[in-house]
Amino acid sequence: MSMRSTNRRQFLQRLGGTLATGAGIAFTPAGFASASSKTPGYTGGGTAHAQGCAQCSYPGDPGFVATRPEELDAAKASWETPEYGYYTGHNSSTPGTEINSPWQLVAVNASTAYALGYCGRGVALGMMDSGYRVTHEAFQTERIIPVRAEGVYGTSGFGYRNTATPANPFTAGEPFIVDGDQARTSDYGHGTGMLGVTSGIRDGKEQHGIASGSTMYVAQTGGSDTQSHGPFHDYVYWYTANKALVDAGAQVINSSWGSYVQTLNRTRFDGLGNDLGPDGNLAKAYQLPGKDSVSATAMATIIPNEYLKDLEYQYFFFKKSYSEDGIQYNPDYPGRSFMEAIWDAIKDSGTVNVRSAGNNDWSNPYYRPAYPFFNPSTEQQWIAVGGVQPPTEANPEYTKQSGYNEAGLAKWWTVSTPSNSVRTANSGGDISYSNSSGTSPATPVATAVMGVLLSRYPDMSAKQVREVMLTTANNKMSDGVKFLGTGQTSPSGKSIAWTAPDGLPDERWGWGIPDLAKGMYGPGQFLSPMTYNMDKAPLDVWSNDIGQIAIKEREREELEWLARYKKQGIAYAGEFSPNVLNPDGTLDEQAFMLQGILADPQVQAITDGHPELYDKIAHKEAVKWRKEWMDKRAAHIQKKINKNLYTASLTKQGSGTLIMTGDNTYKGGTTIEGGKLSITGSHASSIDVKGGKLGGTGFAAGSIDVASGTLQPGLSSSEAASALPITLTEIAPGNVLNVGGDVTIRRAGRLAITISGNHDCTSVRAAGDLVLEGKLTLDIRASLTPGAELQIMSGGSIKGNFLSLPEQHTLKAGGHTFRVSYRHGDVTLTVVR
Repeated sequence: MSMRSTNRRQFLQRLGGTLATGAGIAFTPAGFASASSKTPGYTGGGTAHAQGCAQCSYPGDPGFVATRPEELDAAKASWETPEYGYYTGHNSSTPGTEINSPWQLVAVNASTAYALGYCGRGVALGMMDSGYRVTHEAFQTERIIPVRAEGVYGTSGFGYRNTATPANPFTAGEPFIVDGDQARTSDYGHGTGMLGVTSGIRDGKEQHGIASGSTMYVAQTGGSDTQSHGPFHDYVYWYTANKALVDAGAQVINSSWGSYVQTLNRTRFDGLGNDLGPDGNLAKAYQLPGKDSVSATAMATIIPNEYLKDLEYQYFFFKKSYSEDGIQYNPDYPGRSFMEAIWDAIKDSGTVNVRSAGNNDWSNPYYRPAYPFFNPSTEQQWIAVGGVQPPTEANPEYTKQSGYNEAGLAKWWTVSTPSNSVRTANSGGDISYSNSSGTSPATPVATAVMGVLLSRYPDMSAKQVREVMLTTANNKMSDGVKFLGTGQTSPSGKSIAWTAPDGLPDERWGWGIPDLAKGMYGPGQFLSPMTYNMDKAPLDVWSNDIGQIAIKEREREELEWLARYKKQGIAYAGEFSPNVLNPDGTLDEQAFMLQGILADPQVQAITDGHPELYDKIAHKEAVKWRKEWMDKRAAHIQKKINKNLYTASLTKQGSGTLIMTGDNTYKGGTTIEGGKLSITGSHASSIDVKGGKLGGTGFAAGSIDVASGTLQPGLSSSEAASALPITLTEIAPGNVLNVGGDVTIRRAGRLAITISGNHDCTSVRAAGDLVLEGKLTLDIRASLTPGAELQIMSGGSIKGNFLSLPEQHTLKAGGHTFRVSYRHGDVTLTVVR
């Protein structure tokens, strides 16, 4: 939790619970009911924000949008009705201790976003799941739209592989229809619950979605949540369904279905599926205790996923199943799995996929959420999601869910969200609600946060908003101490505290819990060079301190990996899974057998009656496929080196104005190519102006180079007032822009100075030197007295002069004549008449 959450709870206590009934504080700001239409997601002022939240609320809803800073606490509290939920998930007005209300909205500090006017309006999301109960009261809105697409299966197979008898077959050549509101099976319970987390309407009843103002497009998986994560799905179907969501406009797709295929009990069965009796294989079995399990045998039927070799085996099994002679081989898409189908569907659109890490107590997510590890070009469009438990009386803070898969090798693209007793819609009836647990309901929490952030930043792509979510995620308790408190341990006794340094993802938590309170105020870091093209919002304010710790640590890690790979080759990845055959073709004594393979007639057919070997990987193939993914990773790292992608930098484009008020420590440089950038905080990097304007009243520690465009120091009162409605961040107007380095104004650039009185003008003060070639322009806003002297620039020394203005020459502006001087490191203007 952030400190803002503590303040919110204190405020609620001061109100004495009046908000729970909607009494006493039903504020409606001016313009709320009759706000004029704006571009979806517009971030330019209070009435547009109010309209956005009107779309997310109901008549009589006490929730209102703040228009002044002093209203913000009350506005946040106004959204925190019983439907919004509670910190612990327990409605204090009802007896008992069972979780009976949402807590996921509290955990991500959604009320701050709502109080500022952002709830997902103008944003399109997508959901790939088992279908949903269309008649449920939570879904009675035009903003939930099923998609429809048609195709023909390219392969035959079974979606369910966790038992010895496969079910739910699909057949090559058989036509299919993707209908988001029609599940192939009768089991639409899972999809109903997931949809409630993102999109359930706010109606004053049981719960509402975090991004209820967004439009949600729904496709269906063709099965239920018990379908396998494993390589048993058709490329054509998955491409068609995901492409339908992309074509509908989905910027983020939620995918939290599925269970990974299990193994036969490794304590009893050997790698050929032979039954050796109770504990007959215990001595030789590949037993792993999981991250937190007390007993290794408790994990005996769960496919291992503790180490790289385990995750790599899943990658190998996908490769085998979709290669020639594999059970899902499609000659039209050779070697391409249903994971490649999803990637092929989203890669050109920039759509982000959000994926559940899995519920099996391993240190790593399964292959599907960990997909970017083997295909690193996908990472910027991938998010893996782990689980967090709600507070209890014994433990008053959020706790890492120790029984679910953690960030591990996917830490750079993982967040942790509410996963236990998440209150949501239930498919049992039209007014039914229940608690859902697992990384399944955790995943739509992250998807919905993305939706809210996209409405806050209409000029950002989903990939950029993903970085905002990651870098503003929360790793602190309400007292400001990092997760978790003293004595917080897993069942195995291992500490589940946050162990990574500030600004870096943790191997258990990933980046932490997404925090909409922090996310309203700009990125926390740049994870790559960022181009911000403001062609929709006329104004934006970033007040977070933007750093570069993570990208520099990523650079260190990856350069070290690349050096070791060049030196050691594929041996650097370590030993293979025991399900990889030995070089002589013999079976490792710790090999295991996947369920569903032995009884699969398709596997029987392609293995000449020896299905027990299908899930084993030939050593030659393992060597080839390992080199393939490691070469791909090495090439990706080299590409980042060549393109300078380990640099935290900002390029400002578009006609809008960006005001940065934080203490920004990234050092990769800032470039202005359009619009205006105003610095009112501190700025560690150099700034190049290549079009547009640079202004502000802060401190730029590096140099400023105006190649073209304008240096326009200062921030006017009108600019400060216009910026206030964006996030209610108060910004003081002022005249002086301070610079720690040199200031260069080249021939195609200019300096624009505003003069408001005899002793009142904007100016630039540099610790370095001034190099002047360009034009000087003046904006005179007051009558001036002859003899008044105005210092418009100062520096260590001055080289050159403004265009056509050598020492003691005059210029005319605003009915006044000025004489310019460049002496003693100062540029001064003296009013002549």
